[in-house]
Amino acid sequence: MNTNLLLAVVFLSPAFVANATPLVVKNIVSKRHPIDFGKTFIDGRRVFGDSKSWEGLLAGVLTGALVGALLAPVFQGRYVETAVSGFLQGTAAMLGDLANSFLKRRIGLKPGAPLPVLDQVSFMVAALIFVRLLNLDTSVGIRVGPAESTVILLLALVLHPLTNYIAYLLKLKEVPY
Repeated sequence: MNTNLLLAVVFLSPAFVANATPLVVKNIVSKRHPIDFGKTFIDGRRVFGDSKSWEGLLAGVLTGALVGALLAPVFQGRYVETAVSGFLQGTAAMLGDLANSFLKRRIGLKPGAPLPVLDQVSFMVAALIFVRLLNLDTSVGIRVGPAESTVILLLALVLHPLTNYIAYLLKLKEVPY
C-alpha cells in the first residue's frame, strides 16, 4: 500500500468513526429525540424514522471532530485543519446516512431494514464529496483522488458489514447487518 493511500484511509477515519457513533449512543441514551420529530413526508411515511436521533447526529459530528483532532500528529501537527476536517467529515457522514434513511423510507423499507451497498457506502460517499468540494485533503498535505476514493469505498463495503456483525455479537445491534 502506498503512503498516500494509507494516509487517505487514516485521514478519512473520522467519517468511519462518526458513522458508528450513533449505534453506541443508542445503547447509552435511553430517551432519544427523532430528527424528523415524528413527522411524515408527503408520501405519508416518516421522513427518517425513530432510529435517527438528534443525540446520535450530534455525537457523530462531535466524534468526527475529536478523531480529526487526534490525527493532527500524523499530519504535521495541523490541529485546526484536522479538527475542522473531522468535524466536516462527521457532518457529511451523518448527512449521507440521513439521505440513505430518507431513501429507504421512500421505497418503503422500515428502519433497520437492509439496503445493500447504499447502507455500506452512503456515509463515505458524502464524506468524500465534502473532502473534494472543500479541499480538506490538501489542507493536511495529502490528495484523496479517484484511486484512493475507490479503495476507501471498497474498504467501507467490507468494514461496514464486519463491524455491524461485531456489534451484533456484542449485543449492540438486534440484527447482524
